[in-house]
Amino acid sequence: MSAEQQQWYPSKIDWWLVPVLCVPPVSAVAVCVAFALAGSTPGLLVGAAVAVLVAGLYFGVVFPMRYGLNDTHLIVRSGILRQRIPLAEISDVSPTRNPLSSPALSLDRLRVQFGQGFFKAVMISPADRDRFLNDLAQKAGLRREGDRLSRAVNELLAGESGRAAPGTAPDLAHMRAFPGS
Repeated sequence: MSAEQQQWYPSKIDWWLVPVLCVPPVSAVAVCVAFALAGSTPGLLVGAAVAVLVAGLYFGVVFPMRYGLNDTHLIVRSGILRQRIPLAEISDVSPTRNPLSSPALSLDRLRVQFGQGFFKAVMISPADRDRFLNDLAQKAGLRREGDRLSRAVNELLAGESGRAAPGTAPDLAHMRAFPGS
């Protein structure tokens, strides 16, 4: 897929997170300077190693943090990590302030559900939430109500090949409560 067909949305960044994110690299540099002024070569090497480790973590896991949309997928990018979510599997998008770890630099988040279960959801925080929701609704065929997106009920009930659709209860009529009953 060419870059022209993919739209990117940067992560919103909460103001309080900026100083929190600055503490590790500033501390690592301060340690390097302190050891350099003290004339401690081994300490300077340890400080430099810590600074490189912090930079590696930031650029390997945190930056850039952005979200892409193309005609078939939502791409969640966090550093070198990428998650590709088929638009057809997205069943619900809802606002949340859940503080659990996620590829989002803000607590002003959207929870994207793309299957059943806890691990079939991701929390993201696009800076331009309104434009992101409009574009996602249009590309994924979702219905927008305020800051929520959802599939039409008939699409959810149809599912694929008889399976329960995302967000619906599976048919348990054939199961028995106790063996032999």
